[in-house]
Amino acid sequence: MIRCVIVDDEPLAVSILESYVNKTPSLELVGSFTNAFEALTFLQTEKVDLLFLDIQMPEITGLELAASIDAFTTKIIFTTAFNQYALEGFRVDALDYLLKPISYPNFLKAVKKVQRFSETVSEADHFLIVKSDYRVLKIDYNDILYIESLRDYVLIALENGTEVKTLSTLKAIEAGLSSPPFYRVHRSFLVNVRKVNVMERNCIVFGKKLIPISESYREDIMKIIQM
Repeated sequence: MIRCVIVDDEPLAVSILESYVNKTPSLELVGSFTNAFEALTFLQTEKVDLLFLDIQMPEITGLELAASIDAFTTKIIFTTAFNQYALEGFRVDALDYLLKPISYPNFLKAVKKVQRFSETVSEADHFLIVKSDYRVLKIDYNDILYIESLRDYVLIALENGTEVKTLSTLKAIEAGLSSPPFYRVHRSFLVNVRKVNVMERNCIVFGKKLIPISESYREDIMKIIQM
């Protein structure tokens, strides 16, 4: 199932898209919003696979909202009455662009693009795919030491000393990882437990980096690591 959200300041447009989602078996509607700020708050805390997003909205536009989320975690289909925004839409990695009034056949074509993308990504079960600056990186799980939350960004620390930053949340990254080998040890850290060789007091040690283990995770992590 593809978890999707609708964001449009026109209630009628929201209603039409809701009806399309509800009769499409592969889609699960987890939220509808006429206020972009409320939608952004929801997206920061919930796992969403697909966003149907209007462009012209008051206070914050669809383009601005799209630029603030990870388009490789949450795919975007723009829904708008204005075709002059197509180029800007694809610049923020939108997967498709639907012009209103939107027919159900065109809606289904756009959804199939999302399904094809999801199938391609799922084949890479041992890789994490992220966007960093203007690059798309495919990172082998075995190369990752830990993943750290840094406000609006997530830092992925690799065994060779490289650090990759991506505009995302730790929760979104965690949802895309398989476990094992990744486990949360702190609200700001995920650790590849296969790489843990040194512990010091209540910390995991990677070189000069000390990663704290929260009390709520300590018992489970100690059983997994068996140190």
